[in-house]
Amino acid sequence: MKIVISNIYFGTPPGYFDLFLKSCGLNPEINFLFFVDFDIESEVPQNVKFVSTTFENIRQRFQVNFDFPLALHSPYKLTDFQPAYGDLLAEYFTGYDWWGHCDFDMIFGDLSPLIEIAGQENFVKVFRRGHLTLYRNTVQINGIYKKGAEALDYRYIFSTERFLNFDETNGIDKVFLSSGLSVCHDELIADINPKSPFLYTTVHPNKFGQYFTWSNGKLTCKCLNTSDKEFLYIHFQKRYMAVKYEIRGKADVELIINQFGLFDDIAGIFGRILLFLCFIPNLAHLKRFYLPRIARNIKSKLVG
Repeated sequence: MKIVISNIYFGTPPGYFDLFLKSCGLNPEINFLFFVDFDIESEVPQNVKFVSTTFENIRQRFQVNFDFPLALHSPYKLTDFQPAYGDLLAEYFTGYDWWGHCDFDMIFGDLSPLIEIAGQENFVKVFRRGHLTLYRNTVQINGIYKKGAEALDYRYIFSTERFLNFDETNGIDKVFLSSGLSVCHDELIADINPKSPFLYTTVHPNKFGQYFTWSNGKLTCKCLNTSDKEFLYIHFQKRYMAVKYEIRGKADVELIINQFGLFDDIAGIFGRILLFLCFIPNLAHLKRFYLPRIARNIKSKLVG
C-alpha cells in the first residue's frame, strides 16, 4: 500500500520546520510531496519531495479545470481547495493507493496507526481535520467534492472569497457522509486549542500541567500522576512556539514541548524548570491571539 501526503504552502514556514521534516522522515512508509516557494535550508529526508512553484502558477493550474472564475486570490484560500487535490494534482498521485493533505504547523509522531487504518477496506477517507486527511485514490473518491449541495456546492465554495473551511468536519466530511461513504473519525491526534494558554487539546480530556515529549519520532502527552498517551501528531494552530533545540546531524533527538516552545535541554535543573513552566499560562500567546481579533471587531463596528 502506497500513501502520499501533500501540502501547498507559500511564505515563511514555522521556525520548527526542520523538526517537521525530521518527523516526516521517521515515517518512511509514507511519502510526502510539498509545493512551496521558499528555499529549503533544512535536511530533507528521502521520503520527502519538494516542488518549487508560485502561487500564480498554482492558481492558473487550478483555473483550467473549471468553467467559472475561481476566487483564489490568497494562499489561505487553498484550504478550501484541499479536498479537490486528488483531482487537481492527479498526475502527482499516480500509483498511490491513498493521497492526503497536511499542514506545516505540526509535528508528526508515529503514523503506523494511520497506515493500519488505511489498510482497512471499509474506509475511503481517514480523519476529518484539514491539518491531516487521507482519501482513497480512486476516480470516484477524487470527485466527491463535486457532490455537495447548497452551502457545500463546490461552485459556490470555489467562487467566493470567503474562507469556508471546506476541508474540515462541516465541509467535505458532510459530503462524504451524505453520500453514504465510510469515514474514520478516530481522534488519534493532539489538536491544540488556540484559545488556551496551555497545551490543551480540543477533544481529549486535559490535565493541568500536561506537556508533550517527542523522542525519535514518538509523540507522547505526559502529566504528573497520570498515564502517558501517545498521539499521531500535534497541531500548533495559530500558536507561536519558541525553538530551543538543535537537531541537525543528530541521530537521537529528545524534546520537551510545552506552551512556550520546543526544548532539547531536558536534563538537570533546566529540565525541571521546563516541567515547572508547564503549570504557568502563556499569557503572551493569549495577547497574540486575542488582540488582533478584538481590534478587527472594533474596526468593523466603527466602519459599520
